[in-house]
Amino acid sequence: MSKTVDLSVRMGDITFKNPFIVGAGPTAKTVDQIKAAEDSGWAGVSFKLAIDPFPYINWPPRYRWLRKEKIHIFTAETRLKTEQALKLLEDARKTTSEIVLIPTITYDGKDREGWVRMAKLFEDAGAHAIELNMCCPNMSFNVQATGKEIEEATGASLGSDLVALPKVVKLITDGIDVPIIVKLTPEGGLIAQAAEASLQAGAAAVGSTANRLGIPDIDIRDPMGTIYRLQENITLGCISGPWLRPLGMRDTYEMRFHLGEKPFIIGSGGVRNLQSAVQQIMVGADAVWVCTETMLRGFDWLPKLLEDLKSYMAEMGYERIGDFRDLLLKNIKTSQELTVHDGYAEVDLDKCNVCGLCWNIGHCCAISHPQDRTTIDREACIACSTCVDICPQKAIHMVKI
Repeated sequence: MSKTVDLSVRMGDITFKNPFIVGAGPTAKTVDQIKAAEDSGWAGVSFKLAIDPFPYINWPPRYRWLRKEKIHIFTAETRLKTEQALKLLEDARKTTSEIVLIPTITYDGKDREGWVRMAKLFEDAGAHAIELNMCCPNMSFNVQATGKEIEEATGASLGSDLVALPKVVKLITDGIDVPIIVKLTPEGGLIAQAAEASLQAGAAAVGSTANRLGIPDIDIRDPMGTIYRLQENITLGCISGPWLRPLGMRDTYEMRFHLGEKPFIIGSGGVRNLQSAVQQIMVGADAVWVCTETMLRGFDWLPKLLEDLKSYMAEMGYERIGDFRDLLLKNIKTSQELTVHDGYAEVDLDKCNVCGLCWNIGHCCAISHPQDRTTIDREACIACSTCVDICPQKAIHMVKI
């Protein structure tokens, strides 16, 4: 067992003291928020998105946290003007000492050189790195998804364009000296290829937003209504939260598998505790962005997570984050490579209370209930294990042949 562990990760010349970065969003738009994040031990903060020229979509924020489904969704949102974000960066440099400050930018003009002009402003103002928003689904991608024509691609639209994306990234990386992080979209299914194109164009790191664009819950007896308070109508919304974790892990895995060991990858999607953080790292993340959870719980839950991570690493014999980064990749196989064992389900009649839940499994022909007694026919059992998951009494288990 290791006596000490090192939580730091290194992106080029920048060292993050741990893998946790506040993701760009509503909890990274004021100096007080950034200082609170630093005081709670966060290693970096990606600022609330700044758009220039000022966006064609800019509303007061309207969010919903659907607790039962563990879904966070929003449509209306406020962005920062460039001058607001520059002032935020200048003030944050004065009030913080060790947190890595990462302005997040999108240029929405017709001339691509505007990206460079915008990035240069933030470099001159003291940014440690600059994040390019090539991911937000609530911009031109939203407009396109509803069937409208657009002149310029921004956010997720640009991040999924393998021709235009590297040209924009190269313009910026050629024009400034601070590291460029390209945050990409999983929409379109080309995140690994977009990540490779971004790195070849000079980016220091790539990552995924994990967010998906979707239709919110509706009342089927009032389909013309809305789930949002103080807002009429619905539109495709930006969906995030714990439910997204398996998809976020897939995004990270695809990038790492495609890119290999060397590139710096920032993962995201449903990270809220030790389990979810370690899983992201094990599928290939060097660091993780956390946004939704900071919206729901603030920043001061991180110290416990850091202590949990240290204890976990010591218990497992890991000295640094790199010791278990990519570890899960070794266990992910194609469907053709699976090893599937023969077996059957067996019921413990002493635990079974004949609740009948397993009697109604639609694809199962092995379970019957003569005289209200649960019986499983071993020969007919296909060993799918659905009955094990359904049983509230834990009265069923699988037997390997």
